[in-house]
Amino acid sequence: MFALSRPPEAEIAIGGAGYRLVRVFKHDFFAATSLYEAVAPADIARIVVKFYRTRPFCGLPAGWLGRLSRDHERAMYATLANVEGVPRWVASVGRAGCAIEYVEATPLDRDVAVPPGYFDRLGEILTVIHARGVAYVDANKRSNILIGPGGRPYLVDFQIAVRRREDWPWPLRAIARRIVRYLQGRDVYHFCKHKRRMAPGELTSEEAELSCRPSGWHWLHRKLAKPYRAVRRRFLHHQYRKDRLVSPTADMEGHCPPEQQTWKKP
Repeated sequence: MFALSRPPEAEIAIGGAGYRLVRVFKHDFFAATSLYEAVAPADIARIVVKFYRTRPFCGLPAGWLGRLSRDHERAMYATLANVEGVPRWVASVGRAGCAIEYVEATPLDRDVAVPPGYFDRLGEILTVIHARGVAYVDANKRSNILIGPGGRPYLVDFQIAVRRREDWPWPLRAIARRIVRYLQGRDVYHFCKHKRRMAPGELTSEEAELSCRPSGWHWLHRKLAKPYRAVRRRFLHHQYRKDRLVSPTADMEGHCPPEQQTWKKP
């Protein structure tokens, strides 16, 4: 079930600099996301390395999926280069890995108090991302929204982000634009929803209205996803109780992601 059959490499080299493994943030079906620090002074002291899946699944090769995911995320970071609040892309790693600049920050899913004006600055970042033709898509996950130094907001993990494709032929290009426009609207909805829950005193009347206006597709997704998640969690909980769902990096993970807690609980 996990992306890797063993822990990530203890040491890696990027651009002539050596890095050692510090911890694993998250290890799921798609990737193992890990923190590395430079063993000697380097331009970037700490990096986050995401090792996408290369391990076969049910006897079927999955290396192509890992490489596709890595290349997709690299394209996203290239499109969003120099956007404030988006960490820098560092390099590709191995067969299907990528390194991103590490930001010393706290995710919103830790139920932290947000500083005044935080969501306004986060909204500005989303506006710039949208202006570059990208839909973030993952704004519903507070674990991907960070409070960095000085209370600055950051967005991480562009694995499922979507961008316009002006290099595609006309029919596909037009369809891609409509999909991106719709998903950007969902970004705004989730942004307003988080702001309503965590900083209600700063919510404008327009944002309050948007935060309570899920689309018809959003409603349909909830109706279909809810029973799927229930069945999936029961299956994973059963596997977990049978000791068949033990991460090969469990002793390196200092924080249990909220999604895992749903199937680890009795």
